[in-house]
Amino acid sequence: MTLLITRNWFPGDQSSKIAKRYVDWLQENPPDKTIDKTLCIAVTSHEDGNVLVYGVGQIMEGKEKIALQNVTKQNLFMAAGIEGFKYKSEIMLDFTEAYKILEMTAPEV
Repeated sequence: MTLLITRNWFPGDQSSKIAKRYVDWLQENPPDKTIDKTLCIAVTSHEDGNVLVYGVGQIMEGKEKIALQNVTKQNLFMAAGIEGFKYKSEIMLDFTEAYKILEMTAPEV
């Protein structure tokens, strides 16, 4: 499984704006589950006082580039309207996929 991990940080007083912009984004850009699907969205507070949102999605085979392009467009859209918005996106392989690159079978753990 190939994962798209995103982290977004923003000031707590911007939460309502973030929620509205996210809804606006989804209305204009409905999710395409042939590219990726959301597994989890979690929200917590960060040690610096900001809100921290984690997103975990599964990227479909061969769709890494477009998934990363899409999440970058979304983050730029969000950042354009929210002061203090920061983001980071990463593509990660699960354990078994990483072993396949090495032409090995992952051990049972």
